[in-house]
Amino acid sequence: MTLLAQRGAEALSYRNLDEAAALPVGTAANYFRTRADLLVQLTRHVLEQLRPDPATVTAALAGPEQERHAALLQHLLDRMLREREATLALLELRLLARRHPDIQDAFRETIQANLALSQAFSDTHGFTAEPGAFLMGYLLLSGFVFEELTLPGLLPPDLGPRLIQALTGTGPAGSSDGADGPEWHLP
Repeated sequence: MTLLAQRGAEALSYRNLDEAAALPVGTAANYFRTRADLLVQLTRHVLEQLRPDPATVTAALAGPEQERHAALLQHLLDRMLREREATLALLELRLLARRHPDIQDAFRETIQANLALSQAFSDTHGFTAEPGAFLMGYLLLSGFVFEELTLPGLLPPDLGPRLIQALTGTGPAGSSDGADGPEWHLP
């Protein structure tokens, strides 16, 4: 994951993996018979790294009802930004899957299953009542994370929490009193 995040997909060879892990040459090939297998397993590992902390989820769900969704989204956003290597590795894996049809289906299935679990969790807890709201939130926060990790400082520093407020209807950015809504400016 670190190798992929720091040096990109071209550095993800068996030899480089063995070297980075200080293992004898050929060790990675023993564990991952094909590059596709390596990439799918790496995707699963990255998603596991970015999975919400169960204690934080439990605490958020125990909080005030109107703040639960915002608290969980903030936790997920913080985790993606804090786990920079995992998030950057996931971006690299997405690009690899796009360029290599032989791994695209397996990658798509893994990501699709992850999204389905997240959607089901959201539906179960009543976070997204409107059709398409979950997907809109997912795409909005994914886009923000992409910008923040690839061009740090491009967007306003408080934009992440403001996006969450707008998505969940909490705080000043989410209040809707018929006004034009929050102002969004680039720094």
